[in-house]
Amino acid sequence: MDRSNVKTLQDLVRLAAEEYGDKAYLKEKGAPGEIIETSFKTFFENAKRVTAFLASLGEEKIHAAVIGTTSSAYLTAYFGTVLGGNVTVPLDAQLACDDICDLLERADVNVFFYDSRYLPMLPQIKSVCTKIKHYISLQQTDEGQCLSAVLSSNEPANLPEVSADMLASIVYTSGTTGKAKGVMLTHGNFIDNTFCADNESSPEDTLLTVLPVHHVYCFACDILLSLRYGATVCVNDSMMRIAQNLKLFSPTIILLVPMIAETIYKQISAVSKAKGIPPAAAAKAIFGGRLKGIYSGGAYLSPELIHAYLDIGIPIAQGYGMTECSPRISTASLDDISDKGDVGRIVNGCTVKIVDGEIRVKSPSVMQGYYHNPEATAEALTEDGWLCTGDLGYVEDNRIFITGRKKNLIILSNGENVSPEELENRFASVSLAADVLVYAEEAVITAEIYPDPDEAAALSKEELISRIKEIIDKINLTLPSAKAIRRIRLREKEFDKTTSKKIKRNQTEHGELI
Repeated sequence: MDRSNVKTLQDLVRLAAEEYGDKAYLKEKGAPGEIIETSFKTFFENAKRVTAFLASLGEEKIHAAVIGTTSSAYLTAYFGTVLGGNVTVPLDAQLACDDICDLLERADVNVFFYDSRYLPMLPQIKSVCTKIKHYISLQQTDEGQCLSAVLSSNEPANLPEVSADMLASIVYTSGTTGKAKGVMLTHGNFIDNTFCADNESSPEDTLLTVLPVHHVYCFACDILLSLRYGATVCVNDSMMRIAQNLKLFSPTIILLVPMIAETIYKQISAVSKAKGIPPAAAAKAIFGGRLKGIYSGGAYLSPELIHAYLDIGIPIAQGYGMTECSPRISTASLDDISDKGDVGRIVNGCTVKIVDGEIRVKSPSVMQGYYHNPEATAEALTEDGWLCTGDLGYVEDNRIFITGRKKNLIILSNGENVSPEELENRFASVSLAADVLVYAEEAVITAEIYPDPDEAAALSKEELISRIKEIIDKINLTLPSAKAIRRIRLREKEFDKTTSKKIKRNQTEHGELI
């Protein structure tokens, strides 16, 4: 696909349909034993039918929310909205009804595409969100309008002109502190990020998409990149069936977060041990036999896990980004794996500088700002267009190294700055520590640990405490004295987390001192 011809998401979908035609873009499960395929051409035609439907509503400007798991219906609603120059608002499928109502109101949503499992929430949503005039179920239901009826009753639209600087999506962040902010991303933002690296995929590739589609990481790197390269996207219908779906679809590429990559590696080790076969053979059986490699993002990926996968013949490449940058700031290729602790090379067209230890970015991928939030926008974007990421780090050989978050920085009484993430990452390969949160308590560096339930169950309380203290002692030997962990708290229950499984740093309850 020629980058010079692609300025908007409309261009991307149209050219994908022209270039890849009847090739399968999406594969998903239907009735038992059935795989439903949607070609690039059919996907474009269906999206244009949604565009025609939205144009018929008579609304001057449409903000259409979409909520549900990844499916051809979800993506048809999403692209049908943006193809017509309207704005999509993808919502986190795990949110409670009150939170959904809050975001619908704040994003000025007037059309709502929803998965049928949200039907019980509709009475409350309708009573609170009076700006929403049109409700469309993504599945066939006995109540209200559904997408299949929209597709059958509308002809593909003649698309209006859409420009690169037009707002395409309002994507709400799920930060570990504070209220979610609506990141405004344009057509040009998405397209720049889709073309910020090369040779990442091909029409011969098959992806299994497992991450939540409302996350811009999944949307950009699974959905948009597959449109660019002509790859086939296979839908993982449940995290409970990821092992089954890996065998069913035999992907060549998969995007994961480190937590899932670690879980799968444990399964590989267990199969290897149980069947008495080499780990590489177990991995081949689990992944379906065609996997070329894994792309990881969203959290810290330990060098130990990188080496573990490399030892079984699977490269795992780490990138870095944020919603505000559509999302990629750096990336890595499967033939350029680093174990130096970096998060990949800076992508094409992106400039990075370090100001007082903070990573700042200037790129055509950078957001317009936060929707209806000028104060937060002014904090995030400088007057000359630099995005203040809030991440601490440095650049070496065009690679980015992350050391922590600016807002989480611990400043000790002696003036020493300590990044809690730097210390938390030291526990990445410690299987006994399921989750760790580091913070300052009474000016003392404290590690609060939630132990792995299975491993902890095999130990007495005294043995568990002894093991935890041994782990802390070993970690402290690798740290300067000023950064050493001096206080330990042990939790009996999991930390409060966001829907993206990140620990909320403002915990209301703490574990006992040991």
